[in-house]
Amino acid sequence: MLWRGNSGLGIIRKVNPAADFCFQLMFQFFHCHAGGKILRSTVLFLVAAHNTFANENEAYVEQLINKARAQQIWSQREWQVLMHYSPGLIGRNSTSLVDDTEFFLDKQGQSSPQAELEATLRRLLMPANDDDKAIACRFPARSAWLVSVLNMNKRHLPQYRCIHLNNWLKKLAADSLTLIFPVSVLNSPASMFGHTFLRFDRKTEKIPDLLAWTVSYAARSGAEMGFRFALKGLFGGYPGKFNLAPYYVQVKEYSDIESRDMWEYQLDFDQAEIHALLLHLWELLPVYFDYYFVDENCSYQLLTLLEAARPALRLTEQFGWDAAPTETVRAIIQVPGLLKKVNYRPSSRQFIRERADRLPPADRHLARELALEEIEFKNGRLQNMDNRVRAQVLELAYDFVAYREAISKRKKLYFDSGGIQNQHSQRQLLHQLLSARSELAVESQQPKITEPRYRPDQGHHGHRIGIRYGYETSQQFLQMDFRWAYHDLYDPSSGFIMGTQLEFFKPALRYYPQKNRLQLESIDFVNIISMPTRDHFIRPFSWEVSAAVKRHRFNENHRPLMGDFQGGLGVSYALAEGSQVSLFANAAMMIGDNFNQFIALAGGSKVQVISTLTDSWQAGLYAQVMQYFQGITQTSYRYGSTQSFSLDRDNAIVVDVAKTQEFGDSFFSARFSWQFYF
Repeated sequence: MLWRGNSGLGIIRKVNPAADFCFQLMFQFFHCHAGGKILRSTVLFLVAAHNTFANENEAYVEQLINKARAQQIWSQREWQVLMHYSPGLIGRNSTSLVDDTEFFLDKQGQSSPQAELEATLRRLLMPANDDDKAIACRFPARSAWLVSVLNMNKRHLPQYRCIHLNNWLKKLAADSLTLIFPVSVLNSPASMFGHTFLRFDRKTEKIPDLLAWTVSYAARSGAEMGFRFALKGLFGGYPGKFNLAPYYVQVKEYSDIESRDMWEYQLDFDQAEIHALLLHLWELLPVYFDYYFVDENCSYQLLTLLEAARPALRLTEQFGWDAAPTETVRAIIQVPGLLKKVNYRPSSRQFIRERADRLPPADRHLARELALEEIEFKNGRLQNMDNRVRAQVLELAYDFVAYREAISKRKKLYFDSGGIQNQHSQRQLLHQLLSARSELAVESQQPKITEPRYRPDQGHHGHRIGIRYGYETSQQFLQMDFRWAYHDLYDPSSGFIMGTQLEFFKPALRYYPQKNRLQLESIDFVNIISMPTRDHFIRPFSWEVSAAVKRHRFNENHRPLMGDFQGGLGVSYALAEGSQVSLFANAAMMIGDNFNQFIALAGGSKVQVISTLTDSWQAGLYAQVMQYFQGITQTSYRYGSTQSFSLDRDNAIVVDVAKTQEFGDSFFSARFSWQFYF
């Protein structure tokens, strides 16, 4: 039986009480065959003793239930956390976020903390023939808490060895806990806001971190992607479950395949608290929750595990409507004394770029030719190199081949015969590169990646309110807009990846004081821009997509609301440190009653230059031209500049000026804005 004492959690081992069936069988045997008064008397005594024990247990259960009712212990924080109860939207009733009925011992347990607690008490004192099905072994965390809070008499408790549970605890035995945050990647819909999981470290035994176990929570979506994936994820259409994996598997997935930097936040939990967390994790592994991308997601559920270890944290109470991973990380490390230290783990892409930057263009090109098997290892240029430089070239070629192999697996290119041959060829090439490198008596040329000046948790908050004063030709206006999430190109850049924009649900209201008129200006439903820079080795494409309802200008007095859908594909290059240029080919579709058949189609191009001049100053120039060929025939354009000045992490001043021609009307506009992030 699991119990909580002054020194923490432990295991007590005894023998199960004899069942009624065994006593009755013994009685029948001796009554029919022994015939002796002594034997019959002995059996009758044992049966009577057992019945007395059972009656005492029944009386003890009722005593415990009355005690629990008197103290209303189901309302205590620990029970609420262990059962994942959350206050209802209406009234004061609580409902558990666990959606699997197997987690509850009472039919009303999901919505009644009292009913579930009393059912647990009754089952806890009820013997079971199978240790793994015993309440003490199946629900060790809640059992341990009930034994402790009610100060139960161990004499009345069936005791079990819980072999599977104890073996599992021994395998995961951890003395340190680390929160892992792989940064966001826009090319994966499930990872646009980043991801978090926990690592169970064994520092005392000096077990390498890569061999440690991790626990993460994710939606079981199968192979579904695209719009259907996003829609079902928003409305709880997938089951979410906790799962365990070695850390090296997670590093391979996030750092090597998805090229995401990872931040490791070591937390100050003692061994008893980590043990309590593991006991609760054991309870959760077989069950599922309905997964919601916005709130009940990977990061939110990790907070519930941390609260199981230390209920006083109250982390989940800070997230009512949404739980972005960066915000949950921020909430955790802001708890006084909870953060011990932070470690930065750069992605494989970072190492490739750093290696390439250390070589002159000719040697860089040689490494690429080796990786693509365009030249042989006996090539004179390679053989005539200084050993140290040759080692750098070979190591760069190896990293590039490994990177290509990893992303190819991610894209499932190896399922056809050609892909299998390609995989075999790449493995042979990796072996050849390693062999050639091992022949050089030169120490490793592994570069040291400089840690970014700001961590993701040190960036601005995701929600934003904008207050803007603007001018369009002869009209002045005041505008207020709200953005639910998350970051745009000119938001304060500290802690964010340059060239990324991810905005959801941004309504805007505009007031014209000269006309005393208030109107809806726009609703941006989604606006995503991904502009990763290309180099000699890694050549990603840039892309953008947006969907909105917004006003477009036909003349000064006619600005109707129209459906606005745009997308583009392009390339981006670094101009200097902190500066990049992007070129896009764009397409647009407008929907409104001002067009023939209510639809206008256009194609065009855009160029944009963005520079982070200082920590608090960002500047950009842009120009776009679009040719409408369906629904209306005309050329529109827009060019301008944006300047953003960060006052602090959560306040910024933005100045925009632009010249625009759209649907026959040309006008100049300027806006001065204050943006507050929360």
